[in-house]
Amino acid sequence: MSDDDVEKLFLQEKPTLALLFIGSMGKTYASVISKEIDSTFAHTTRILSKMEQSGLIRFTFEGRIKFVELTEYGKEVETALKEFRNIITAESPASEEIQKTEEEIEEKGEAAEGNKSEKPKEATEIENIKELDLLSVEILEKVRNLRNKIESIHREAVEQGQSKEMVSRKLGPYSRDIRKLHSQVEKAESPVDEAVVSALEETERLLEAYLKGPKPENT
Repeated sequence: MSDDDVEKLFLQEKPTLALLFIGSMGKTYASVISKEIDSTFAHTTRILSKMEQSGLIRFTFEGRIKFVELTEYGKEVETALKEFRNIITAESPASEEIQKTEEEIEEKGEAAEGNKSEKPKEATEIENIKELDLLSVEILEKVRNLRNKIESIHREAVEQGQSKEMVSRKLGPYSRDIRKLHSQVEKAESPVDEAVVSALEETERLLEAYLKGPKPENT
């Protein structure tokens, strides 16, 4: 990306807010950035893509979770943007409101750092599905449907006294469905909620247990 393109990028409100927010958080998600700058996820993704091409941010993974953080160059630009904004707003009647916004962003970053060790433990149950993003909800629904099918087939096999080989033939294809869901999680632009990943892994372990289990007995 040329210098002119970088300049155009940061003369726009959304990219500037995005970079400042990433800097305040240290490490965050694309979906969180989208909500913070009041932008669609698709538009936020395009902004982040341009930032990555410019060497301002990098994407990192912790397990299957995708994070966004500033590069050293990005941190330099963040500092310059703050200084630039301070200069142009110094005499502005709106300067107090802008300062307040910046302080709120910094407070959110500090609060996020303090709450990292306070994640809910009942992740696999996911009682409040409304708090999940749309992608996580979609994958969770697929996981639940898949688990219901696996349990239903195994229960029917036990009731009918089917052989282990027959059960394996019926349940085996679902290993492919689980692999597809894992692939969807890994390739997702927006990070998938850890609780959904845990639910998928539990379903995978359940299937493996059924496939390796003893021959069902007649009931």
